[in-house]
Amino acid sequence: MSDEQLPALEVEHGEWYRAVPPPAVPMPAAQMPPDLHGKPAIAVTPGHGLLADLRVLGSVRRDPDGSAWVDVVTEADYWRTQISPGSVTQARPVRLDHLWIEHRLEPDDRAQVPGPAGDPQALLRRLAPGPDSPGARTPVPARTVPHLHGRRIIQTTPLGWAWDLRAVTEPYEDDQGDILVNLTSAHDFYRWQITGHPPDVVPCGLYLCWTE
Repeated sequence: MSDEQLPALEVEHGEWYRAVPPPAVPMPAAQMPPDLHGKPAIAVTPGHGLLADLRVLGSVRRDPDGSAWVDVVTEADYWRTQISPGSVTQARPVRLDHLWIEHRLEPDDRAQVPGPAGDPQALLRRLAPGPDSPGARTPVPARTVPHLHGRRIIQTTPLGWAWDLRAVTEPYEDDQGDILVNLTSAHDFYRWQITGHPPDVVPCGLYLCWTE
């Protein structure tokens, strides 16, 4: 099937490769549906800072006094539970009111490519509400960042976006002069880290890649 036969994303002129992925906006976990297992999370330690790149493990539990807690693990430990079920992980409890969940907004055909890192307006747009509140993770073109290996990648496709990808190389030029980067799934990336098993990789045009 050619690109012309594929349904284009709702963007200007129907050119799917111009689509801008929606940001991941943190939502208070207490306001989210109760089934949080596996959700990307951000834990807040009031007065100190934030811990991102976490995942919820298990269900919300409540103490007799009414306080709610949920266990979180690092991204690597979450994937360890998927790759080696029964393996021991370093989960820790976090109060539900100190946890935020990454919520992906719906695509917006009016979204614009973010400005360069030094753009004052870009800085204002990324400001968090305060030191104890995380800000949105807004995708930026992968070609604009200095290092890609290991980063979260969003790939633009004719049918939408491919999520939960990781870059496993830096950009390189192939024999045809195209600038590519090799991608793999988050599952394969962490399996590679944990077991040493090489990931399945796919070369992708750098202009189709976004990172957060």
